[in-house]
Amino acid sequence: MVKQKIIENYFDSKTYTNQEIMENIEETKKEFSEKQVDINISLNKFGVYVVTYYFKNKENFLNKVFIKIKKRRKNKKIMLLQEGRKTREDRKKEKIKERLEKYSGNVYGKYKETKTYKPY
Repeated sequence: MVKQKIIENYFDSKTYTNQEIMENIEETKKEFSEKQVDINISLNKFGVYVVTYYFKNKENFLNKVFIKIKKRRKNKKIMLLQEGRKTREDRKKEKIKERLEKYSGNVYGKYKETKTYKPY
């Protein structure tokens, strides 16, 4: 289950007692009775109680199924690539290599020698 911080309350330690803070926590739990809650209480350097409520998200059965389907698709794509199929990037790289090999002997700016004379 994934935790997400949803609510954070601050209580001054000089004005609130521990019992009042615990009552406030119970009221908040009652508001969100359908969710699973983890509570963290800490006292910071300014003398303020920080009450943090972490609500747990329930993972759906369908989410797990979709994740497995995605993994299977990835595995099938990898297997197809291993069998000899080429991706778009591979084909693009091959075309570039062919072009470079074709024009590698030519130098930019030089005329091609035809050894034929054609007057105007």
